[in-house]
Amino acid sequence: MRIRFDNILLSVLWLLAVTLGTCFWFNTVFGFDIFSGAHWEYISSLQAAQTPIKPGFYVSMAIAIFITILGLYMILAPRRRRIRLPIIKTTRSQNRTQSTQSAAPQQSVTPNNDASTLDILPAKMQPAKFQTTPPQQQTSAPSVALRPPRLNIPRPNTLSSRDTTPQRTTPASTHSAPAAQKQQDWPELREIFTSAGYTVKPTPRVGGIQTALVAIGTNEVMWLGCVGVKTTDVRDTVNKFEQIFADTLDETSITINGFAIAAPDADTSEFQDILMFRTPGELREFIQQNPNPPLPADDDGMFDAFSEYIDAVLAHIGKL
Repeated sequence: MRIRFDNILLSVLWLLAVTLGTCFWFNTVFGFDIFSGAHWEYISSLQAAQTPIKPGFYVSMAIAIFITILGLYMILAPRRRRIRLPIIKTTRSQNRTQSTQSAAPQQSVTPNNDASTLDILPAKMQPAKFQTTPPQQQTSAPSVALRPPRLNIPRPNTLSSRDTTPQRTTPASTHSAPAAQKQQDWPELREIFTSAGYTVKPTPRVGGIQTALVAIGTNEVMWLGCVGVKTTDVRDTVNKFEQIFADTLDETSITINGFAIAAPDADTSEFQDILMFRTPGELREFIQQNPNPPLPADDDGMFDAFSEYIDAVLAHIGKL
């Protein structure tokens, strides 16, 4: 059970309300002041002398105690927080996959314009200069012997130069793609948060802005960072996440900590809630001073549910 300051205030307020109600009831019905020591001494003397007391006195006392305990339990009892996962529509992705699958066979069938295909065509589709039969015999079925010999036509030098050109440029393109992908992954940022105890999540592209890191921690905390992006764009990305959380969550509040590394508008930024760092080394020093606290003993699987919810949100927001 997690003790919070607002629960303590509610408990004190409830005790005061029950105490005042009980005092009013006993003063009105029995003429007994629960704050008077003399009245309690008089009750004890009656009990010692075995003098009969109204049963309603004991029943009222029991009811007051029961109401007090019940109210405190309702205030301090742990509650199961409901997390509604967003509904992800996959109709667009399915239509795209179906269209690509249907277009693949059409693209695979390409006409072969090579001269070597002339030997498999019928005789009636061959040029007139290769037909050796008289005109009156053209109506008969062509034979294999009447087909012209296979032509060996040399290809021009321009075709060979065209064929060799892509082969020289292909290795350069294949090497440049992993290098760009490696730069966008930012493994150094993932290592910084993983070593501090945070759970790193995939980095989606939100509204044309590529996030560099998404991580979650204890007490429903989420870290969102970008590299080389303006703080205004980082603030817009954080607002989109907060809007999804507000639409899909009932009681749980998620804290989002946004940061930017090497932001172009770092000197003129007006957002105080967006952390700004010049290098990943400065971020490492800050995270080492603010590591992820350990999970409480009464977590009861809430962090796992929070992690699954963030996975669903990231998959959903990446398709917007």
